Amino acid sequence: MKTYIFILGLLSFCLLSPAFSQDSAPVSLNQLWKSDTLLRTPESVQYDPQGKRLFVANINKVNVENPDGDGFISVLGTDGKIKTLQWATGLNDPKGMGILKNSLFVADLKDLVEIDLKTGKILNRHAAVNSVMLNDVSVSPKGEVFVSDSRGHKLYRYADGKMELFLDDPNLQGPNGVFAEKDQLIVASAGSGNLWKMDYATKKYTSWAVANKTADGILRYGDDYLISCWHGEVYYVKPDGKVWKLIDSKNPQVNTADFGYIPQTKTVLIPNFYKNTVTAYAIK
Repeated sequence: MKTYIFILGLLSFCLLSPAFSQDSAPVSLNQLWKSDTLLRTPESVQYDPQGKRLFVANINKVNVENPDGDGFISVLGTDGKIKTLQWATGLNDPKGMGILKNSLFVADLKDLVEIDLKTGKILNRHAAVNSVMLNDVSVSPKGEVFVSDSRGHKLYRYADGKMELFLDDPNLQGPNGVFAEKDQLIVASAGSGNLWKMDYATKKYTSWAVANKTADGILRYGDDYLISCWHGEVYYVKPDGKVWKLIDSKNPQVNTADFGYIPQTKTVLIPNFYKNTVTAYAIK
């Protein structure tokens, strides 16, 4: 019976179009700057509070089936100026990133790559067994690194030097964005736009809001959230599931991929993928 109810609820989410609020959004995004176009297929941005700099993951030539090693990490200043174009090299299709202690962790196709924050040198490659395409990374308050496999419908967990499968479930519908909080894991479905709240212990999850297909990055803003959708949308979401659209750049074909955030200045950093730029917005 529980399985039947879950599937019925899942179908209802898939059949209904997301309902976005028509009220004025609680916040707006005002453009601050746009980077140079020297980046190469930038997929994600990670703010480094220690170095007060931005890491940008460049996929370069997209090649999921055959790892090509042409991916790299760039370093930008918080003003958008490129400091080091190829700070870390030898990656395949690097995407989501997270910082834990003195390392930058990067989702790179089938490996979680650990990079030294000081030197940019690769320290280790933690293989995600049976993965298809690792996508996003989030570090929990306990120091666990969670990684999504959007094409394999899996979630992985790295802790205490070990990489392990956390959950394998096609009903996650292409898990892309992950955001590890104290008591729950937020997962964004690229396949349906569902935003899942998952219990760490039981691994049970429910959909509390719907953004749109290609749901990608997740950011926390106070008690609320911002969700980016790769095809060119950014949403503001309340804990009760109310959703507002803040950006729609689908027609100009300006992608809004896995974004970063500078909390001190309330700045959202959006990689524009095929435009080879990062655009910064102030939350007002």
